[in-house]
Amino acid sequence: MSLPLNSNDYGMGLGGLSRMAEGRSFWPNFFSGIVARRQWNPMAIDLAPDARAWPGLPDERRRRLTTLLAGFRVAEDAVSEELTPFADVMGQDRSMWSDETLLAWVLFLQRRDEDRHTQFFDRVAEEVLRLPGATPEERRAAAREHVPPAVLELFEVRLPALAAELAAGRAELSEGIGLYHMVLEGIVFDAGQHALLDDLQDGALPGIREGVERVELDERWHIGFGLRCLIEARPSPELLEDVLAQAEEAASAWGDAVPAATRERTAHKAARRLSVVHLIHEHVAA
Repeated sequence: MSLPLNSNDYGMGLGGLSRMAEGRSFWPNFFSGIVARRQWNPMAIDLAPDARAWPGLPDERRRRLTTLLAGFRVAEDAVSEELTPFADVMGQDRSMWSDETLLAWVLFLQRRDEDRHTQFFDRVAEEVLRLPGATPEERRAAAREHVPPAVLELFEVRLPALAAELAAGRAELSEGIGLYHMVLEGIVFDAGQHALLDDLQDGALPGIREGVERVELDERWHIGFGLRCLIEARPSPELLEDVLAQAEEAASAWGDAVPAATRERTAHKAARRLSVVHLIHEHVAA
């Protein structure tokens, strides 16, 4: 079943983004309501038709899809692993957050989503791509062989390094949110997800398409949550400029697995999101 990818009900249309700038009395219930409507089981999606169809796809298409699906197999693990320092820093900063318990709950919900995404892409790696490995860890290692170096650098080098800096108190939370939510989820993931969804419109791999649709909807509220965190953190103009400066390079991290038109659209989204919630001026996003 195709899900409503353009629905503002999930908080990432322009109407939903503009409400990110509302007060603290609104935003926790906003995210809780989204999550309540977005429950799904990664083990329940039927991948058997995909496994049967996979060997018959053209070689070039399988290469392109393998790059994207293996990339998500590695990257979803990474974002799940590195979320803990963000939760720790947010919980300690009383100047930003009036309710530690509620914030911890929202972060728990995001971590649960990331674990669910990891399960889904591990199933794809095992059942459809047939990557070698008897365990998730072994399949993750096998997936790395198919992932562009730029994606590995972002998720397995830069993200862990910044998470470590956050944990040690040597980096500000807004720096972490800028990389994690705005660049990695908002640009790299966004570009890869839309490339997959566009490629799979013909129904060749229905289980994978259903799973990616559900992952993409989860990621929408994650990005919205990151925007809300940036509003609370009041980042410096220099940090926001740095996020925007990374956008084009991040959108290109997948190489030719993502079409040029998709990369271009995705690169502009970071500026548009920051503009809608009034973190940057509209002319910057034009």
